[in-house]
Amino acid sequence: MHYSDPYGLFGIEDIPTIPQPVVDFSAGFGDTLSFGLTDMARDQLGTNGSVDKCSASYTGGEVSGVLVSTAIGGAAGWRAAGTKGWGKEFSHWIPNRKGGPRSLWNGNYVTKVEHALSDPYRYRFMPRTWKEANPMPNTVIQQWNRIPNVYKGGAAGAAIGVAGAATNSD
Repeated sequence: MHYSDPYGLFGIEDIPTIPQPVVDFSAGFGDTLSFGLTDMARDQLGTNGSVDKCSASYTGGEVSGVLVSTAIGGAAGWRAAGTKGWGKEFSHWIPNRKGGPRSLWNGNYVTKVEHALSDPYRYRFMPRTWKEANPMPNTVIQQWNRIPNVYKGGAAGAAIGVAGAATNSD
């Protein structure tokens, strides 16, 4: 689309501009989520001088980028926690017998084998021959396997967001 001003009624000062805080926030947000690719693109286009990376708005964009990355990771973890299905059991992080709620905030749907290898209470009900072939892992691995995937995903998303923000420093 082409614009023209044959009568000269529209001056250059009348062109609307984007407020500087919006420019800085958007750049910080994009630079964080893209691991600095948007920063490199602005360098190539010669427009990076219009961004104030020292402003509070740029920092706010970076923080928002980390928060969005954390939320995306948490959502992926929620999905990875699974749904009830054939051959799956709910494995609580805080067991039901100790007041833990039955929610994806407190566990994951896993196979009977995964459940038995992460929950000593469930393990004790497995056949002796199975136990001989499948020794219980150490407590750290048991706890790691029991932590709800929503938290692991959120932590991974936060780490990615922080790493993306770290690439923005000059």
